[in-house]
Amino acid sequence: MVARIAAALAGACLLLFGGGAVAGEKDRYDPNVVSGDWIGPADILFIGDSEGLGYFGAQLYRAMAGEHDPRSGKALRVWSFWTCGSDAQSWLVGATSYCGIRTCNSAGSCARDHGPDDRPGRVHYSALRYYLGKVAPRITIVALGVNMLSLHDRAFHRSYDGYLEGVAALAGQVRAAGSRCIWIGPPQVALRTKSAEDYTRFSTDLGRAAKRAGCGYIDSNPLSDRRYVAPRDSEGIHYQPTGEKAWQANVWTVLRPILIGLLNS
Repeated sequence: MVARIAAALAGACLLLFGGGAVAGEKDRYDPNVVSGDWIGPADILFIGDSEGLGYFGAQLYRAMAGEHDPRSGKALRVWSFWTCGSDAQSWLVGATSYCGIRTCNSAGSCARDHGPDDRPGRVHYSALRYYLGKVAPRITIVALGVNMLSLHDRAFHRSYDGYLEGVAALAGQVRAAGSRCIWIGPPQVALRTKSAEDYTRFSTDLGRAAKRAGCGYIDSNPLSDRRYVAPRDSEGIHYQPTGEKAWQANVWTVLRPILIGLLNS
């Protein structure tokens, strides 16, 4: 089940970005993304999908890095890793991104920045538990789910229960590492991608699965607006800048007090 869903998501990514890697091409990646001193201890670990490659992820990263620990008064250290096409299933076991990654370290640098225009080839990333072990975060923020919504309806419904099991398993990795967990649900998607009923049901069920597994959940349904999905986005999941900024601002309004409360506890 995990392999089938991961393959479907990888296929969706390939369709969007035209295949990125040629058959038989040797894997190319910056080894420091996988191991090395780029990965170091931080207060917060923030992972996500292609929504994090744009304003949403970048600005949430900056907002958190601009906060101070309510106890020590020191600036919060945030380590982030976003990779397009990723989802709960791929983060469970590690995978290969064919269409770009972005990672920012706890020193506030995003120098190792790979995007679709950089044509990085295939970039390997490890299972979440690996980064949990290296970063040792007090809080882990997971922003995943939109790539599940991008699946065609038949694959979406066939994969539904298995995906929610993957959500619980990923949250279990966070708990096993001794980190608190916050899951940010996906924004509203275009109606040509998923009906309003299917989107709402999925967002609700995702929240239930995350909360049962010990994560806090931020439901992006009331915080986003599908009218701002980019008209030319073939998947119907990526927002225009105005909508992305509004979604990020709304999420931060909800996330910040939760974050401060957990850091205080």
